[in-house]
Amino acid sequence: MTETCAQCGFDGAVYDADALVRAVRALAPRWRHLLVSAGPELRQRPSPGVWSAIEYAAHSVDVTALHVWGVEQALRGTEPALPPIDERFLDEAAAAYGEADPEQVASALGMETNLLASLAADAGPAVWKRGLTIGDNRMDVRALLEHALHDSEHHLVDVERGLAYLRAG
Repeated sequence: MTETCAQCGFDGAVYDADALVRAVRALAPRWRHLLVSAGPELRQRPSPGVWSAIEYAAHSVDVTALHVWGVEQALRGTEPALPPIDERFLDEAAAAYGEADPEQVASALGMETNLLASLAADAGPAVWKRGLTIGDNRMDVRALLEHALHDSEHHLVDVERGLAYLRAG
């Protein structure tokens, strides 16, 4: 089963293994470009409840790092079963996103996306059926890669829309 999203148009089915790895690697330059081009709107929220460009980017670092960890666990082949992720942890991390340094965020995204792509490429798609379970949700390596890609791409769309809204005044 592949991941899809009507909101941002993501469809994991369009990616073969090589394209999926390339798309994960390509996330960091896309984020870097957006952060550099955000200008004075970098830390502005387009509306209440919608994050700023830097907040979405910092969140993408954390989500990608979490998926790196998940892929590392899944590739061990032991099928670990873990408790659900405590949403309070995510909320606590988000509190500092607005003050993040854009250069550090862009660098961290580069490191995490390259690590995620390298782990998957080095293991090879023959073992991507290995997985882990978090709460009641089992995800194999392919699903983890798709979800990491989708989450980041979805937020790239969020940032592009938010910046366009802010610039339109």
